[in-house]
Amino acid sequence: MANETDGDFSARIIAWQLENGRHHLPWQGDNPYYVWLSEIMLQQTQVVKVIDYFNRFIEAFPTLTDLASADEQSVMALWSGLGYYNRARNLHKAARCCVEKHHGQLPDNMTDLMALPGIGRTTAAAIMSLAFNRPEPILDGNVKRVLARYFKVTGEPNSGPTLKKLWQLAEQQQTSENPRAYSQGLMDLGATLCTKHRPKCTLCPLHSDCLAYQDDVIKHYPEKKKKPKVKAVDLYLYLGFAQNKPELVKRDDTGIWSKMWFLPEFESKKALRQSYPDSQHLASIQHVLTHRRLTMHIFIDGNDKARQKPIQRDNLLTLPHPSALTHILDYYDNHHLP
Repeated sequence: MANETDGDFSARIIAWQLENGRHHLPWQGDNPYYVWLSEIMLQQTQVVKVIDYFNRFIEAFPTLTDLASADEQSVMALWSGLGYYNRARNLHKAARCCVEKHHGQLPDNMTDLMALPGIGRTTAAAIMSLAFNRPEPILDGNVKRVLARYFKVTGEPNSGPTLKKLWQLAEQQQTSENPRAYSQGLMDLGATLCTKHRPKCTLCPLHSDCLAYQDDVIKHYPEKKKKPKVKAVDLYLYLGFAQNKPELVKRDDTGIWSKMWFLPEFESKKALRQSYPDSQHLASIQHVLTHRRLTMHIFIDGNDKARQKPIQRDNLLTLPHPSALTHILDYYDNHHLP
């Protein structure tokens, strides 16, 4: 039977992690910089996608000091395609804070970690437990799902009362025995067995005491939050070229893709054709963001003849740009070459 304070809970998690957990991810170990970077990248992003970005990032900025010394555009360029770009901006700001206030190192206490831009309680706790092996409870999406099912916690996990209850449970189950393996085990369990869809309950070390499993209501926990309304947005974009490279402009400081490089955008087709009277419509492409469904109406030079070779993209390596740009260029190469 699930118990709100149960040493056996943590013992089973640790034993399972040491035997079956993930041990070969490139950020695993006691390097605080690696742990911090991975935790920020893994917010809202799957592990399989993060691995390549993490490796490229570490190659460019091997240490926290290297990251702090970089200019923002270089950081954003490496982040291009990961989305949620404020993560990268805060990462860069936090690195500079560490150089200015903490001798170029990440702090080893919760208070100073949480004072850094972009680091909340669970990210700070992950750094403390995974990098410094300190017993701090974590509560990311995977852990919320494990606890909500094991203890059959009602309510949407991010709502005030439910979140408070989940934090209480996380605190009660926290152990001082191998905190690194315990935190990693909780996250691994949620990522590989106690998954959102098709959980592998019979393989889980907790299933014999899991209340949701016992009552055959796993699919109802945690309670799903109401999907946000998705706003439909039309973008009118001009795809022009200079020496076979796309002509880009830097976007404003506010709005979607702020400060990133993208195609020139216009309020309407009429406005676009006032600037480019010979333009013709290439395609209308769908691109979905978290709260927006974009229809990107792409226009090109009406005198542009079929190209003999794909677009050169060398300039994209150093310019921060959204994945929507890659989406457009891929479409062009796939449909406009002879």
